[in-house]
Amino acid sequence: MSTAAPVQESASNIRLRGPATSRWLRRTLVLTSLVWTAAAVLPQALGLSDAWRAFGTGLVIPGAGLLYAMPPLDHTFATEVVVGHAVVLWAEVALASAAVRRGRGLLVAGAVAPLVAIAVVAVPTFVVVAGHIAAFIGVLAAASWAFAFRSVARSDYVTLPAIVLFAAAVSAALTQVHGDMPGPMTWVWWGAPVVAVGLSAFGLIRERVRHGAARRLGIERENYLAGRRGSARTNPAPLDHRLGTPEVTEADVDQLRLLRYLMSIAAQPLDNWDGFDAEGAGPLQQYRYQLNAIGWALAMYGYSHTPALRGPLHRAQLDVLTRMQDQAVWGYWYHQNLLGNWDFRARRADPIDVPQNIMFTGYLNLQLAMFGQATGDRRFDTPGSLTFSWSPTEEFTYDHPAINDIVIRNFGGELGLWPCEPLPVGRRRRHGLVFPYCNAVSAAGVAILDALVGTSHAADISRRFQRGLDSEFTAADGDIVSFIASGLGFTARAFRGPATTASVAAFVAPLLPDLAWRAWEILLREWLTTDRFRHLGTGGSESPIVADWGSQAATNAESFAAAMLLAQECGESDWCAELWTAATEQLRFGEDARQPGVWSFDAASLHANGMLGLGGLGRTYALTDMMSRPRPPQWDAGPRIFDMPHPNILVAKAVSDGYGLDAVLHPGLGPGRFALVLDQLTPRGQYLIHGAVEREVTADAAGKARIAIELRTRSTIAVRPVPHGPAIHRSA
Repeated sequence: MSTAAPVQESASNIRLRGPATSRWLRRTLVLTSLVWTAAAVLPQALGLSDAWRAFGTGLVIPGAGLLYAMPPLDHTFATEVVVGHAVVLWAEVALASAAVRRGRGLLVAGAVAPLVAIAVVAVPTFVVVAGHIAAFIGVLAAASWAFAFRSVARSDYVTLPAIVLFAAAVSAALTQVHGDMPGPMTWVWWGAPVVAVGLSAFGLIRERVRHGAARRLGIERENYLAGRRGSARTNPAPLDHRLGTPEVTEADVDQLRLLRYLMSIAAQPLDNWDGFDAEGAGPLQQYRYQLNAIGWALAMYGYSHTPALRGPLHRAQLDVLTRMQDQAVWGYWYHQNLLGNWDFRARRADPIDVPQNIMFTGYLNLQLAMFGQATGDRRFDTPGSLTFSWSPTEEFTYDHPAINDIVIRNFGGELGLWPCEPLPVGRRRRHGLVFPYCNAVSAAGVAILDALVGTSHAADISRRFQRGLDSEFTAADGDIVSFIASGLGFTARAFRGPATTASVAAFVAPLLPDLAWRAWEILLREWLTTDRFRHLGTGGSESPIVADWGSQAATNAESFAAAMLLAQECGESDWCAELWTAATEQLRFGEDARQPGVWSFDAASLHANGMLGLGGLGRTYALTDMMSRPRPPQWDAGPRIFDMPHPNILVAKAVSDGYGLDAVLHPGLGPGRFALVLDQLTPRGQYLIHGAVEREVTADAAGKARIAIELRTRSTIAVRPVPHGPAIHRSA
């Protein structure tokens, strides 16, 4: 192990926020302060009625105007006024109970109703006061829900302003109805801005304190890494498009089991979504993520183990890409663009050629690139090969090179990274929530296509990506921040940790080797060698990205997947095996009672199963090879398995050297004699077959041939062209 002097510079020099984020946040704070000041000062300065004070108060803190509108306690209330406030109070209690305990709302509402009725008669003033307070709490809760589950989760920037404005207008109307009589809480008009400013200051101070703690941890980590650093592992180098044939390994039994599960989901009828996790309210519980995870995993398997295989695996990948063109998968963008960009005039539905939808365009680009590397099938290079139909009169047609060009162009923004979800900020509408994870996924897709066609766009992207990470997204402890709201300057700095950083680094390991090495060493030190990974949920609390995307359960599923992929790309095959074993235990890797031989992680969502497949169905340096080696021409020129009965036959390995074919087969449903169809043979050529019923076969005019296999356990077959010489006679 090399030794080095303690390093204290890099962590201590990292600022709380980068220059762009700081500029945006200053602008946001100034504009917000002006609005709060105007809301509090203008009604008083201009001599406006109390109704305007109530309205302004509601703009500062959602629903606070309802407190201002509370009438004097000595006021005589009409019966209908008291009943109206009672209804509000009763509804608030019912909604709160329903939110806390589903299915109990009506039960609690029924139990509370008599008490409210008694209060209407006995203590009407209490009912009115309680009604205003309950309404304020309800508006505040609704605004919080709209922010978390509509604005952040769904890019809906209409619902929250609508709630705030509606509540403020109701406050003004109530104040007017009460005849501008000062109530017991009229001080709220100046108290609300004080509270808002105080909470903002508290948040900024807390961030500063946490930054100091992160800086101390960062210095400790840098000192540790200084002793681990070696020149061979950490000198960043441009992506090397290496020559030579990538390694093809044999899949093991567990890999075949999980492969069968993912293929069974992908191969469902295209109009059937029963095997998929239903789309949820969160930002990650969506079909698009499930499909990409499955497609990436299938491609990883095919590239690592079966590049000379077509048949059911190839069809399953095509089915996934067909589903990606289903409006049920991509139609969300119309609504996100409408509500997130306030695009009420153009109402654009195109999900591809936009600068704020990396979670579809960038992810699809990676799936197309991996599909091309794994199969050699370049059908999606054809113009118009991908069609996204919005209506009978409107559709959007693309191809893989066109999508890749859009991805490359979108990396040219100020941050060097581009957004997932839109924000209605700026005239050009290029701001939004920017996730380093999504950008790492997209950069990997560009790099793989570079390797396929011989371009070098990823090298330039990786430099911009690195600058963006260093200046804006890296905290003082060295972890990568989950996301930044570009244009506003808000950051999810609390949502970070070794697993989050590992998930980013895994996809760009060959592009940014120093980042990958550092992420692995920290993950190794703080999560793996401490055995924390063996405890359920230790990787799912630091960030939404490392919780299970499909269920939002705080399991280790996504963290296991990221750690396995990073371990593979760092050459740590032993740790990858250890992580797989831990995942099988924690996430209950077991057989489906309805489908013998089909195994899945029962305690993980479909997305997590797919990501565990991406990390676990490959082999060491598979993603690096995809991103740095062109697909060998011999894989596309030599014999291959064109078709076979699935799952009767499971292919653990299939590779061609341009002349012959080697394959390893397993029975999927039991022993038997099964037929294999070979293609890409020399038309009318003769081939020797080892391991099949036939000893020799002659290809037809199309270069195809059918052979029979007696399959009882693991079996190998070898196909070789007949050498020139005496005729070889078929045995009886």
